[in-house]
Amino acid sequence: MQTSWIVWGILTALGAVSLTVAVRTKWLQSHTLQKCVLLSVVLHTVLAIGCIFLGGLSPASWGREESGRMTMVVVIAEEPADHFVPVESTAKTDDPAADNNVPAAVATDVPATLPPDFVPLLAAPTEEPSGESADVLVDSTAQEADASAETDSQNTASTPVNAGKTHTIPEAYADRTGQRRAAAAAARGGSQETERAVQAALAWLSAAQSEDGRWSAARYGGGVERSVQGQHRQGVGAKSDHGVSGLALLAFLGAGNTHQQGSYAENVGRGVRFLVDRQSSNGALSGEAEFFAALYCHGMATIALAECCAMTGDESLRQPLERAVRYTLSMQSPATGGWRYAAGDRGDTSQFGWQVMVLSSARNAGLKGLDQAEARARLFLQSVSSGQAGGLASYRAREQPSVAMTAEALVCRLFLGVPPEHPSVTEAVGMLANALPDSAKPNAYTWYYATLASFHAGGPQWSRWNQQLQRALLPLQRHEAGALTGSWDPDSAWGGHGGRVYATAMAAMTLEVYYRHLPMHRQVANVTSLLQ
Repeated sequence: MQTSWIVWGILTALGAVSLTVAVRTKWLQSHTLQKCVLLSVVLHTVLAIGCIFLGGLSPASWGREESGRMTMVVVIAEEPADHFVPVESTAKTDDPAADNNVPAAVATDVPATLPPDFVPLLAAPTEEPSGESADVLVDSTAQEADASAETDSQNTASTPVNAGKTHTIPEAYADRTGQRRAAAAAARGGSQETERAVQAALAWLSAAQSEDGRWSAARYGGGVERSVQGQHRQGVGAKSDHGVSGLALLAFLGAGNTHQQGSYAENVGRGVRFLVDRQSSNGALSGEAEFFAALYCHGMATIALAECCAMTGDESLRQPLERAVRYTLSMQSPATGGWRYAAGDRGDTSQFGWQVMVLSSARNAGLKGLDQAEARARLFLQSVSSGQAGGLASYRAREQPSVAMTAEALVCRLFLGVPPEHPSVTEAVGMLANALPDSAKPNAYTWYYATLASFHAGGPQWSRWNQQLQRALLPLQRHEAGALTGSWDPDSAWGGHGGRVYATAMAAMTLEVYYRHLPMHRQVANVTSLLQ
């Protein structure tokens, strides 16, 4: 060992002397690049030789047979912890960039700080199932439930949670299940045609699900580049499986299906498990999505996870949900309150809408400490607003307002607490009234947000919008016998990026509007009173 250190010292001294001579003699002033490469090779060779003298040609453990007795000590806690401590990482990989398919500088430069008022859900300790059922979310009792059992359900919005327990569904989602769904659809503008369309769409989505629980974007046309407003996005969307899977799950959840009950409990269970099992170490649910699609996918998947958790109270979903919400919070710009593609981006309204819905859904699932993020979000809305009452909205600050962004911003305003009677709501609704759906120009994205906005704002505009929506959207559903029955073709606006799963899920959620959320305006019939 002493000889090795002597050799190492000599080599180090020679390297230092050589470097000093090269610099002081101005040797590097000509052909600098080539000489730097040569110098680097020489220095690394010296280092390698030194390491060989110190540690040998191979580590001591390589090729050596272990000998002697080995003892393993396993410590099992007899009492559960007194309080819940969120686990920071349960991901499959140590490289966030690998999971998100985004530049490492973006994936790893996520702020670790969170709003000081963020409080995770309190999760009571639960016993882990034994045997093969430990890896399955779907409750075996709930999996046996079918449509007839759902029809016979009580008017109270509750769902089974484990054996002998029930969970009360948050009021925002209470109209999705049992007789309340039918009553809500009848009272708020739905029809037998809209319900048949939703059920046909869910049947197609069920058949389109892959064995591992995902819905594949590329398999059903996702990532097909259609030049939108002159901007070529190089096939973005082909790897957006987490995003379209989140949308498909939201369509099932919107009609009252969870992994514990409903005709499609098995589909929801496999879909949720796909998302949870592939959550990244930083909490992201974006999977392998391209950089420009990653945060969209994360938002869509997180909303689905939050709604499923809120509707069932399933303890196993709480920790993944908390981690996903933390990621959303870390990606918000502290300066503008917006979201875009990378942490700290100033934000755009299109991305903003999905993340605001993450916050709203997280509140419904019981998370606290979102006040600061919502306050920042209100500031961002002001930055993209225009019009006499501030009701119009643009994609980014100081740009021209559009119908799609005005609709999305209106939904965000309402979910962030602006009352439906506010002048900004009236101004936004006025813009939507001049852009009623036209079957010749389908746009699933705009129709989805404009339908949500009109529904929650209420008033005469909702009736006009709803009637025209049904005239435009229902005939576009595929009815001919075959593999496409019940689906919608991707539209020419943004449908090429998400494909047929995106188009079908968005259309289904649009037609579930009558019961998917409790309406915010006051001029609506009370569904509970209608059932009594």
